[in-house]
Amino acid sequence: TQTRTPARTHAHTHTHTHARARAHACSVTGWRAAGKPQRAAAAASLALALTPQDADLLLERAMARLALGQEAAALADLDLAVVLDADRAEAWIWRAAAQRRLEQLRPAEDSITAALRLAPRNVEALLERGILRQLRGEAEAARRDWERVLELAPDSPTADLAAQNLALIEAGPSLR
Repeated sequence: TQTRTPARTHAHTHTHTHARARAHACSVTGWRAAGKPQRAAAAASLALALTPQDADLLLERAMARLALGQEAAALADLDLAVVLDADRAEAWIWRAAAQRRLEQLRPAEDSITAALRLAPRNVEALLERGILRQLRGEAEAARRDWERVLELAPDSPTADLAAQNLALIEAGPSLR
C-alpha cells in the first residue's frame, strides 16, 4: 500500500480539481451552443469556483450572462478576464458590448480601441466600433467600419449585421 504524503495528496487534489473544472468548462460550451445561457452560466460558475483565475471561463460566463441580459455581472467577468489576459481581443470586444449596453460609451470606445489594436482586421470589433460611432452621431465613420466588415468577411453572420446597419443608415431617420 502506498501512503500519501502531503505533497502527493496536494498534487492528486489539484489534478482532480482541474479535471472537474475542465468537465464543467466543456458543458459551458455545449449549453451555449444549445441556446441555454442560464445553464451555461451555471456551469461556468461551477468551473470558476474550482479555477477562479481562468480567463476563458470568465469570457464564456460573460457571454452567457449577456445573453441573459445580465450586463453588469457580465462586465465584472470581462473586467477580470482582460486583467488576466490583456492580449485577447475577443474579451475586449465583449467588454465593449457590455459597456455599450450599460450606456458606458466612453469606456466602451476604450475597450474597442484595445481590441482593434490587438486585431485590426477583427470583423466583430469593427462591427462594434461602427455601432459606437453611430451612437455618437458619426454615421460616415460607422459606414466605413461596416463596409470594411463586408470586405473582410462577406459571407459571415457579422457581415449580415453590418449590412443591416448600413441599410438602416440608407433608410434615414424615418425607419430607425
